[in-house]
Amino acid sequence: MKTLLLSGLAAIGILATGFVATYTPPAADNYTVIKVDGKITYVKNGKDLITGDLFATNEKLKFATQESRAAVISSISGRFVLTPDPKGGEAANLLPAMSNVATRSGALINALDLKNHFSDNYLLLDEMELKINSEVYPMNNNNFFYLQYELNGEVIPKKLDFTEDRLELTASEIFTIDGKAQPIPASKEMSLYYRDNVNKKSTKISEFTLVVPNTASLKVELEVILGELKSKDDEQIRSEITAYMYEFYGKPQKENLEDWLTKNMSL
Repeated sequence: MKTLLLSGLAAIGILATGFVATYTPPAADNYTVIKVDGKITYVKNGKDLITGDLFATNEKLKFATQESRAAVISSISGRFVLTPDPKGGEAANLLPAMSNVATRSGALINALDLKNHFSDNYLLLDEMELKINSEVYPMNNNNFFYLQYELNGEVIPKKLDFTEDRLELTASEIFTIDGKAQPIPASKEMSLYYRDNVNKKSTKISEFTLVVPNTASLKVELEVILGELKSKDDEQIRSEITAYMYEFYGKPQKENLEDWLTKNMSL
């Protein structure tokens, strides 16, 4: 366990751009916690840092591991990722968060499109539809897509529903086995297959990690972002939310995210 001091004077290495820059947040600025991955506690009282907490730049914090991190935001300075200083010492890092992140494309034309689409951390917000090229991948009683994953030591094949040329992914259905709804895990490693029953052949398309956020928790997190971005327009807010979702959950599919935000956040 390392005790670190969040300092407004900490120099920040911006790894993604390939150079080192220095950022100095306003000394009097406070940050609101959006989400915590892992465990971070306050040195002063031992309590956990949680969503909605407001803390000052001089707050002493203890990170359980080097992987512990938090998304934080300020109406003055913007959104940052709070991480422990890899070199130790008395300062935590406030790393500039991702911005201007593109969503996953909606047009799936060929096998490569499918493989690229279903990759890495695949974010599913409740349910979505994906348009599939029916000439390459016809979907009917004999031809269909299915997912495969392990649960309690058992391999589970799960046929995906479809309507004409639209593939349907519904979190609750994916984790319903023999008619019984199972708890939906926050993340689950999966494989996507295409089945040709006529030729008795299954073709593996890709492997990915399905990420399904808890709706209630996600709404609270996004309310924090909205509260700090009151002066921004809807386009800027959606862009900020998209970048946050990518950084802490997985790359969202555009229509899925837009539908979810309209339904749950009135955006």
